[in-house]
Parts: sequence; structure tokens; C-alpha cells
Amino acid sequence: MFAFSKYTSYLTAEKYVEEVMPWIPALSENISALGLTYRELVTTIFGSDWVVCPDERFVHRYATLCLQILSAHPTWVPQAMAAFVRWFIYGARDNEAAAAPLVHDHLHALIKEVYRTIPTCGTSLAAALVDACPFKAAKPNTQVLFIQNALRCLDYATGIRRQVLQLVLNHTIQIDVEVQVELEDLESESEEEEEEEEGVEEGIFEFEEDVDEKKNSAANGSKPNDDESEAESGSDSDSDSDSESGTDSEFGDSDDLGEVNYNAKKIVAKLDAVMSTLFAWLEKNFQIDVAAGEMPESASQLFLTFLDLFNAIVLPTFKSRYTQFLLFFLCSRDPQYADVFLGTMMGNVGDPLRTLSQENVSSVTKVAAASYLGSFVARAKFLTTKIVRSVVGVLVQWANAYLDWQEQMARDTASGQKQNVRPLYSQVLGGASAPAQFTDFERHAVFYAVTQAILYMFCFRWRDLAEASGGGPLVESELDNLHWCHEVEGMQRIVFSKLNPLRACAPTVAQQFAS
Repeated sequence: MFAFSKYTSYLTAEKYVEEVMPWIPALSENISALGLTYRELVTTIFGSDWVVCPDERFVHRYATLCLQILSAHPTWVPQAMAAFVRWFIYGARDNEAAAAPLVHDHLHALIKEVYRTIPTCGTSLAAALVDACPFKAAKPNTQVLFIQNALRCLDYATGIRRQVLQLVLNHTIQIDVEVQVELEDLESESEEEEEEEEGVEEGIFEFEEDVDEKKNSAANGSKPNDDESEAESGSDSDSDSDSESGTDSEFGDSDDLGEVNYNAKKIVAKLDAVMSTLFAWLEKNFQIDVAAGEMPESASQLFLTFLDLFNAIVLPTFKSRYTQFLLFFLCSRDPQYADVFLGTMMGNVGDPLRTLSQENVSSVTKVAAASYLGSFVARAKFLTTKIVRSVVGVLVQWANAYLDWQEQMARDTASGQKQNVRPLYSQVLGGASAPAQFTDFERHAVFYAVTQAILYMFCFRWRDLAEASGGGPLVESELDNLHWCHEVEGMQRIVFSKLNPLRACAPTVAQQFAS
């Protein structure tokens, strides 16, 4: 009798209400008997589509019955939470959109009351959210509805804040990474098609005539194709011309390219919808307390949770391109948040004189932390000149300390204190036995990442690092007479060191710095 499905039941919602309503008082009087013996009945009660019934009085009584069952028998909480949470995506269909807000209000009112009555139900609620989370292939409106309702649970279930935010960030970064994969596939398809066309006439290998032809074309103003540079800078290839060139074949690559392009657009739209939902939630929860003139303690605690999850989820994830802007946005809400973030990233970079075996942070995390330092300081317009100079100064000191350490190791080796590693350090520092412009990318990965961050910040924030000749503020008319602040002292040594960092940095960064 209690079984009812809006789309498959032979009963209409009105008929269902008419038949079930008389049984609710009878069950309420025998709540204590609804133990494991009546598993099928209780499961049916929770799993029914009661919440979409139009009769408000019936919905209220039914929710009260559910609450009474859970209060008397907490063992049913996991099944109940799973049944309630599945309605979080209600409204994804066009014919559900109008009723969805009221349905979600009823659900959250019931879950809130259950959480108040049974505080230990938070674990079951968090587990139900994880199980009900839609796949990343689901439509954007489904993703948005679930994330909105999952975050809404935090209004009353503060004890599961970390679990819910971790779920949402994990879900977001999966979509973020998939966007990058699709875009790389699109670029790869374009390059492969172009190479196939050129390979028929020009051949696979590049001969001297090809080099001369490229030099002549470059001299005439056209730029030769540089695949490595394009890959590093993330620039898009000419997909339109590539697509047109393959239309002669019915089974050509153009069909695949169009499919990849279509998939990429769908995933980008999905990521935009998810990110917009998260930004709206953050905007609502990070408002300055007007009376105190600062962020409330609850917001600061939420920021620390976000920062901790950033370290655990975003920092070690390869190809994450947009999810980190959620934390960057929070840093813009309060200067203290930015200070804490910068300090945390600098802590992840670590001590230049300690080996990886002496620290708990991996090399991958160190490199990522240095990269985020550079991109954040370079792009965050709200950072003051003092903060910019401080970060650049700390990184410059780090790089110089690393060079001092490497040179000391080389001197110790040369003096015979470490004969067993002499060839290694001789080559690392470009000694007599080292090949021309030897660069050990893997061994000095953190140093190169720190150097690239310094150069990146210099390219974007050089005005904050410069001083007028008289020590006053920098003006456009005195660009020829400017001086650099003391924080950048030591940059020249880093750039021209034997570790040759410009060769290891991304070509676009190195070229921009050199120019």
C-alpha cells in the first residue's frame, strides 16, 4: 500500500494520498513495533515518492511518521538518508522544475529535524551523499541540483562540513581534469591531421632544405611551427583549417575532430555550471560582519577547511586548471586569508637545504606549490606591493640558498670528502665532465619550479618590484631611471647559474622574461 512511484505506479498521487492517509495514525501508534521484523514495510515507507504529492497536509504527516520511526529505531537511519538524498536531483526534468523548490524544502526540513534529534546521523548522511553523487557524465542541471542541495545540508549539519566539501571538490576537479583531456585531444587531432597532410610531400624527417625554407619563411614574417612551444604555452591550434582539410574523406579525421570539439564544449558548459554554483555559495557564506568589521569566525574556519582540502585534493592533481580559483576567490575576501595561503604554499615548497627523504612533502607537491605561488601572486590584483615584494624576496632567497648548497656539495666532492658522488655533482653544476648546457630536470625540479615562479611574477608584477630613481613611486616618465627593490637582489645569479634555469622553464615564460 505504501509503495508509490510517480512515474510507474498505477495510482495517481491523489489516489495514493486517499489510500495511505488513514494508515498513518495507526502506524504512529505502533512505532515501537516497527523493528527489523518489518524491514520490508519500513523500507517501502522510506522509499515511496511521498514527497512529490501535492497535498501539503499529507506530506507533513508522512514526514512526521518517518521522523517517529527514526527516533524510535535509529538503526533505520542509513536506509532513510539514502532514500531522502536521492531526491536532491529532483527537478532535472523539465516537468519537475516548478515543483522542485518545494520538494527540496520538505526534504531539508525533515533531514534537519532528524539531524537535530539524532546527532550521530551525520555519518549516514555523508555516506548517502557520496553514494548519490551523480557521475561526471550527468547533465549540468543534474550536477547543479545535487551540489546545491548537498551544500544546503551544511546550513544545519555543520558536523559533516569537511566530508561534504571534500565530495564537492573531488567531483569538481574530476570534471576540470576531463575538460583538459578533451581539449588536449582536440589539439592532438588537429596536429595529427596536419602532420598527415604535410608528411606526403615533405616526409617524416626534416632535412636541410626544410630548415632553410623555414628560415626564409621566418625572415619574411611568418612564424615556423613550434610544437613544443605551443604545448608548453597551451595555445590552440588552427582547428578550423584542419577540419576543412579533411572533408574530402567520408571517414576522415574531421568527423572525430568534430565529435571531440562537441564533447569539449559540453564538458566546459558543465564545469561552468558547477563553478558558478560553488562561487554563489561561497559568496553567500563569506560576508563581512558589518558590526565587527571583519570576517566572522565561522567563515575563517570554513576557509581553513577549504585550504586543507586544497592541499589534499587540488595541489597534487595534475591538469587542474580552474578548481583552484575557488580558493583564490576566498583569498580575495580577506587579506589575512591571502597571507595564510601564501604561507602554506611556501611551507609546502620547504627548506632548500633539506632533502626529500627528510621531509614529508613529495617533489610533485613542492613543484605544484611553487607554481601556485607564482600564478597567484602574478594574477591577484588585490595583493599589495609589500606582499608581492615579500613573496619574491623569500623565493629569491630560497633559490640562492639552494645554489649555495649545491656549490658547497660540489666543493666537498672536489676535495675528496665525497668521492663516490663526484661525477654526479660535477655534471649537475656543469663541471668539466658535464655535457654542454647540462640540466638535470628531475633532480632540481623544485629549484626550476621556484625559478619559474620568480620569473613569472617578475613579468606580471615588475612595477611593484621597481622603484623610481629618487626612491618614490614609479611613474611612466621615469621608466629609464628605475631601480629594483632589494628583494630581487640575487636574481641575476639565479638566472645565469650553472643549473641553467631558463632552459628548464616554460619557453613562453623564459621568452617573456628575456624580452
